[in-house]
Amino acid sequence: MLGSWNIDEIKSVNLPQKVASAFTAITGGLVGAEYQPVLYVGKQIVNGTNYCILAVQTIITANPEKRLVKMIINVSSDGTTSLVSVSGIAL
Repeated sequence: MLGSWNIDEIKSVNLPQKVASAFTAITGGLVGAEYQPVLYVGKQIVNGTNYCILAVQTIITANPEKRLVKMIINVSSDGTTSLVSVSGIAL
């Protein structure tokens, strides 16, 4: 589309092991979209740990759409992994 950004070739990032495990656990169960991590931003200690990851989200449709998103994933102190939020990043 004229004037819009096109996400071309963004390379996957190698996430630290704990973060990669949490990312895989969360994204493996999601339906309708695929996620490719491109930047590990950092962590926040709360009731467990929140991890912030920037990812390319590909919506699975007849004409797949890609956008950059910020994902917050929580790993609680008992080891339970949950998706806190996924929000789009305007380019």
